[in-house]
Amino acid sequence: MRIRRVLSVAVPVVALAFAGCASKPKNGECTKSEDCADQQGFGKVCVDGHCQECGGDADCKAGFVCRSLRCVPRPECERAEDCGQGKTCEGGRCVAMAAAAVSKPECVSDAECGSGKSCEAGKCVAKASECPEGGGALTAVYFAFDQAVLTPEARANLEKDAQCIKQRGFTKLVIEGNCDERGTTEYNIQLGQRRAEAAKKFLLNLGVSARAIKTVSYGKERPICPEQTEDCWSRCRRDDVVAH
Repeated sequence: MRIRRVLSVAVPVVALAFAGCASKPKNGECTKSEDCADQQGFGKVCVDGHCQECGGDADCKAGFVCRSLRCVPRPECERAEDCGQGKTCEGGRCVAMAAAAVSKPECVSDAECGSGKSCEAGKCVAKASECPEGGGALTAVYFAFDQAVLTPEARANLEKDAQCIKQRGFTKLVIEGNCDERGTTEYNIQLGQRRAEAAKKFLLNLGVSARAIKTVSYGKERPICPEQTEDCWSRCRRDDVVAH
């Protein structure tokens, strides 16, 4: 009789304990920053229900600021008033007015280029197809400095790539991780691999076959521009997605 009474009390208590154990958020979703701590491939700060790299400058380490939910090196300037007399702010750096005039870009947005062209590094270039029929480069993915976390823009680009892969029926996909020139060769090889793996994991969640995806890291060995500027470095920090 006594054993029955103990069981009659213990069973409801155990049931309530299990009922109160809610599943942990995943796939970059969150209600608080603690939900992001154990989620691989996502930022560690909860912003509007998603794990991001940062929500404000305080979330970034010293010398960095938060821009578009990413920590980037603090620029020397943000407007001409931040520079001394005879200088202006160009690309986050104070430069002499004469030098700024000489280096005036051909364009600053796609709207200034003609049909079929886009603005790349201040120049109008032919726009590549986002979903080439015979295979080739798909929409690239870009990363913040020293990070392998997918930004909202990166996830949107990968969603386009996944749609293209399914539409064209591509059976082979290579994700090439790349870095800017800063850091050692060994470190950048590892960072490039983490970036490629982050994109692969996201595409797998979108239904792309694991057998179709290969990842490779080129580290800092394949820069797409030679300038030692933040604009150039930001274009080198990327995943090239190539379909066959």
